[in-house]
Amino acid sequence: MGDQPSAEALLRAMAATLADQVVPNVSGGPRHSARVVANLCTILARELASPGPGEVDEQLRALLTDRVGAGVSGHNLPALLDDRLREHDEEFAVRALPILRMDVERRLAISKPSYLHDPGAAGSERA
Repeated sequence: MGDQPSAEALLRAMAATLADQVVPNVSGGPRHSARVVANLCTILARELASPGPGEVDEQLRALLTDRVGAGVSGHNLPALLDDRLREHDEEFAVRALPILRMDVERRLAISKPSYLHDPGAAGSERA
């Protein structure tokens, strides 16, 4: 059904409605709540539009398989990665860095895309 809006489009419309019509017409706690919900709708829309973690998981799985064999699953990837990085194996760390960077960039594109385009953005919000 190509004529129906996607979940991403619906979430973006909800965010715009809240930001443009609700937030300006309420104050106090309800205003804050409307902003939060609008922001959450925008984040969810970006998440739906983004590629999933599949490519990162595949690359990490391939990187870790040399040591642990075929028993690498998505659930134990973080723990196995932590264990390998604690070994201070510089060659492994050099191979893992671009994969981890890709994962961080994917996550930032969803949660805070401005951090990818403005190198000072991350530091400017720190307390």
